[in-house]
Amino acid sequence: MQHVNRQFSTICAEEWPMKVAFASSDCRHVDQHFGATPRLVVYGVKQDDAMLLRVADFSVFNGHQEEKISYRINALEDCVTLYCVAIGEKVFSQLLKTGVRAVRVPANTPVSALLQEIQHYWYDKEQRKQQRQRNPDRFAQLLQEHEWQDKDDR
Repeated sequence: MQHVNRQFSTICAEEWPMKVAFASSDCRHVDQHFGATPRLVVYGVKQDDAMLLRVADFSVFNGHQEEKISYRINALEDCVTLYCVAIGEKVFSQLLKTGVRAVRVPANTPVSALLQEIQHYWYDKEQRKQQRQRNPDRFAQLLQEHEWQDKDDR
């Protein structure tokens, strides 16, 4: 029984700091249960860019076959997050052990919206990081603004 029908990959996959996958039948919407998805779409994400890196097409078989799941997990080898409509608890745990976090989203959620959300979160995180780095005296200022007392001083 063959599980992986084909896989398309780009050459520049290594230059992306974050890779995320989507369980999708049409490559544009998250609309599949992880264990039954005919396709996993993998994007590389940077703060200001996103690029399709890989598409893996799978044969769809009914039932819970370990081999079927292992092929899908292997397709996520370098991803940090998988977006899907549903995932079983056992498979969810298996993914966590490989370093992939599964996120359930409503059916037909656009992949483009999720990519924008990831980039927005990344931008916000970088902004907060830069603000903390810009003010090396922030802790001294906090001490001046608040009166701190030890338990023994009361």
